[in-house]
Amino acid sequence: MTTTTHCCAIVPSQTFLSIHVRFIALLGLMVLLAGCAGTRTNDPEAMSNHLSTSNYQAIAAVYLKDGKPNYDEDNLLDALEAGKAFNDAGMWAQSKRAFEVASKQLAWKEDSVDTPSEVMNLLGTTLTSSAFGAYQGKIFEGGMVDYYQAINEIMMGNEQNARVDFNRFDVRMSNAVAQFASFREDVRDKNRAEIAQENAQQAKSSLDTAKGQFIEGVANVPGGQPDAKIRVAAGEFMSGVFRATSSASADKNASKVINPLREAAKASSSNAGAQLANRTANQLQGAGFQSKGKVYVLYEDGKGPSFTEFRIDLPLFLVTNKVTYSGIALPKFQPGQPAFGRLQLGGAPTVEMTNITNISGMEFDVAYPGIVTKAVVSTVIKTAAQVAANAVIDSETKDAPLLGALLKLGVGAAQAASTQADVRAWANLPNSIQVAVLNRPASGQLSVSAPNGSKIADVPLPDAENVLVLIKASGVAGKPAIYAKPLPTRPAPVLSASRQ
Repeated sequence: MTTTTHCCAIVPSQTFLSIHVRFIALLGLMVLLAGCAGTRTNDPEAMSNHLSTSNYQAIAAVYLKDGKPNYDEDNLLDALEAGKAFNDAGMWAQSKRAFEVASKQLAWKEDSVDTPSEVMNLLGTTLTSSAFGAYQGKIFEGGMVDYYQAINEIMMGNEQNARVDFNRFDVRMSNAVAQFASFREDVRDKNRAEIAQENAQQAKSSLDTAKGQFIEGVANVPGGQPDAKIRVAAGEFMSGVFRATSSASADKNASKVINPLREAAKASSSNAGAQLANRTANQLQGAGFQSKGKVYVLYEDGKGPSFTEFRIDLPLFLVTNKVTYSGIALPKFQPGQPAFGRLQLGGAPTVEMTNITNISGMEFDVAYPGIVTKAVVSTVIKTAAQVAANAVIDSETKDAPLLGALLKLGVGAAQAASTQADVRAWANLPNSIQVAVLNRPASGQLSVSAPNGSKIADVPLPDAENVLVLIKASGVAGKPAIYAKPLPTRPAPVLSASRQ
């Protein structure tokens, strides 16, 4: 028999190679799965630092190479963040293209209320975390994509394209509550099915034993949100405003103007936002569904919510000393952070219409029981496999206990490495979207101030019947980005053949 010397011990070479081949194969699988998750163009820490100073040009520059868009088009999350970065920087055409790429990859579609199988697969048991798979997107993120696409088109002066995007947004919002309810029920059904599988008793015992620790993941989730709040109220508000300011007579009716504003009132994250939406609806109804002489302000404030990982690194699942690692990793919801909190516009404050922390928290709260169950069941399976693997190592390395101990540490390390929480989130969303409606100032300038009265800017307004002003401040250390555009840009007159 041939032998191999390792760590000053003599073991059969065939056994040594067999154990190592299995271990290397497991590590190789993990690397492969990690690659499936896609690449992230923007370093999260660098992005966070730029957001603190509202340095949107610096964030957008990361997604450009030689002046052309450069991001992972096969990665939904990267496309979402690129689209938002370009929108923040006023690069409307590049933003439109990135969001088109992202929209095709979203699991949640605007024309379906069924829970996508891709999303439910993430809650199913696998030997690795969902963090190793492709990002699937959230219900509310679909609404945000359509909302930003409509804004991109308005800022480029494409009224007809903006109408198409608002139509798509309206359909998505009409389905959002049903999708949310369907998702909740499917998570419950999936949980029941998971607990009925192999190793069910160990999984159930672990869930019961550690349930007091699981609550940490949702401790910061805002509670008491009715399902209607899953809708993006700021987008619904702008959908109604767009119809009231458009050049199309077909838009001038209650279903196009008033209904979206009433829905915005129901979905608003604040009472002040609901009151503004209802007041705007009443005024436009009295004016024949047409807006005249108004300035509409959309203000994106602060940094959106995120996730961190926390671990329960205890041998909860199989009471044995034959494992070197047994634990679970879970995501913990972190609320977003405001910047100025609100703005003063010629003495009138902005009011909160959509709170991204609330919407994201609603979806995470529904998904979390499935995430916990998956983590527990997956760890039970992996720990059982670790026990079996360690038993083989013990029997085949009797003459080399040090090597056996090292190999068992390797198996445990492999399990620990494959135990990761999915903490991915659309990182450059705001914490809230706020709204204001003002009569056009006689001076032709909009005064923008911080809550303490300090002047931020005087914004020159275009000479137009109605104007949209976008203001973005993700932090208070820098200067907010401000853009103004007529609502809408009317199409150029068609020239007769003799004049072309």
